[in-house]
Amino acid sequence: MADKRMFSLKIVDSDLFLDMPLSSQCLYFHLSMRADDDGFVNNPKKIIKIIGANEDDLKILIAKGFVIVFDQGIIVITHWKINNYIRKDRYKPTMYIEQKQQLYQTENGTYILEEKFGCHLVDQRLSSGQPSIGKGRLDKVSIDKGREEQSTPIFYGEYKNVRLSKEEYKNLREKLNSHTEIMINKLSRYMESSGKTYQNHYATILKWYEEDKDKLRHQGGNKKMNYDVGEYL
Repeated sequence: MADKRMFSLKIVDSDLFLDMPLSSQCLYFHLSMRADDDGFVNNPKKIIKIIGANEDDLKILIAKGFVIVFDQGIIVITHWKINNYIRKDRYKPTMYIEQKQQLYQTENGTYILEEKFGCHLVDQRLSSGQPSIGKGRLDKVSIDKGREEQSTPIFYGEYKNVRLSKEEYKNLREKLNSHTEIMINKLSRYMESSGKTYQNHYATILKWYEEDKDKLRHQGGNKKMNYDVGEYL
């Protein structure tokens, strides 16, 4: 395991991170320093005691989405792959294979629990090895992979926190035209500033657009609309 760790300013300089208590921020750094090369930590309670933090600090990190918790108290740093890049010749795979198989990785490197989206990914599933595929199954796998690529969430927006599949993004481009990025960034900024999250980002954007499209078309999307965005969630 490497004895040096890195941190991305995109993560630790965000309002979502800086709004946390200093004790929670400190715990995040200490957990990251002690994580294995895949971002897993098996003794967070011990680290909490060592640095004088408390379990509420860990609960805040979980609630804010900076760590993911598993059974037996094992956790993983959500943005590990964004923070750290480890050369292959120095990389040592985690021993927590069962927990790793419950995750998949987005295009920007964020870990997400597979069960949260109810999907079973072939190409992005994080596992220790893939079983061999018989020739008779190649066509089916190819078709399934294409479907999965269309439904796999990708993160958009100014703060990379708006979750859309490729198909959903394509539909937004067709429905919203030049207003697509405006509405995506609007949701991105609101979630970043408020700390709120929503189950279906695609549906939220469509709802906002239906309520605001007349103003957008009239103003050309260049002026800020005068309303409290919180009223439309």
